[in-house]
Amino acid sequence: MKEPPTRRREAAVDDEAEKILAAYPPDRVRGKAACLAQIEEAKKEGIRQEDLLQAVQAYATDSAGFTRSKVCFSDNWFQSRRWQAYVEKQAADREKTATLQADHHERLAFWISDRSPMCKHITVPQITALLASKLVTQAQIQAAGLRS
Repeated sequence: MKEPPTRRREAAVDDEAEKILAAYPPDRVRGKAACLAQIEEAKKEGIRQEDLLQAVQAYATDSAGFTRSKVCFSDNWFQSRRWQAYVEKQAADREKTATLQADHHERLAFWISDRSPMCKHITVPQITALLASKLVTQAQIQAAGLRS
């Protein structure tokens, strides 16, 4: 007999929350049910599972050498939303990376349109990305002596 789809979905959700909590240092896990409920609440607010998992892993790394008197137990960490600072930092880092990549692509597009000798350093994956972003055309690629 098959399980109803909602039960399967709930089990998958529970597994995701369990996986996030499992990343928390085991000696600091306290109030498992409350933690799982807080994780589910954060996910309902739109926090991605991957971001929350990375936040827990980052906190575990940051606090690795701390004594028990200096750490935050899991129930307090999730309840006080201390994970939020980590998630915000991750988002800022992603945005910074995207900006740097866009700037780099613009520089490569300039080299191609200028037919700079620096074009010889442009790789095929970079050419593919430039074409996909429509920063250059296939004709410009060929005029610069490159192949896609």
